[in-house]
Formats: sequence, C-alpha cells, structure tokens
Amino acid sequence: ITLLAALQAIPRDLYEAAAIDGAGAVRRFTSITLPFLAPTIASTVLLRTVWIANFADLIIVMTSGGPADRTQIVASYIFTQAFRALDFGYASAIALVLLVLLLAYSMLIVMLRQVLMDRA
Repeated sequence: ITLLAALQAIPRDLYEAAAIDGAGAVRRFTSITLPFLAPTIASTVLLRTVWIANFADLIIVMTSGGPADRTQIVASYIFTQAFRALDFGYASAIALVLLVLLLAYSMLIVMLRQVLMDRA
C-alpha cells in the first residue's frame, strides 16, 4: 500500500517529459520511478525487518520452530537455545552478533535515507 501511494505521488509530467525526450520504459523507470520510490522502499524494508523480529513469540507459541526448524527466525532460535537447550552463553553470543548486525543495518538505512534526501 505504501508503494502504491508513493507511485501515485510521482508527477505524471515527469513521465510525459521523459517520453518526449525519447526515454524508453526502462530509462523512465530507472531515472524517475526508482529515485522517487527509494525512500519509501528503504523505510518499508527497515520496518518489515523490525516487525519480523517481533514475531518470535508467535513462532514459538504456534510452531516451536516448525518441522525441521523451517519457521525458525533468529529471535526464536535465541529463545530456543537459551530456555529449551539451556545454553545461555551460546544464546547470548548469537544475540550480540544480531545486535551488531542490526545496528550496522540500521546505520546503513539511515545513511541511505540521508543521501536520498540530500539529492531531492
């Protein structure tokens, strides 16, 4: 829904001007559509990543990781290692690695957003 709203916010005049200048469909997509959608895509990816991490409780309660751990995510795996296997050290190590990865990921998204906002 957010991408649809962002698509509708792109002025049609830009597409018409690009068509008059002889730009093809791929060129219009890469020069007009993608730059306008980039902040929305970045925000959506960041929010979805956070929301998926918050589904650990549902996965644990409903499937306990599922058959052969097919529905396991990192947060539910940490819980399983800590409270079912009673391996708190291993679970803590995984949690710290996850923290570092998420911090790096968040910084990347913030920098990308800043670059895109400076260009606009």
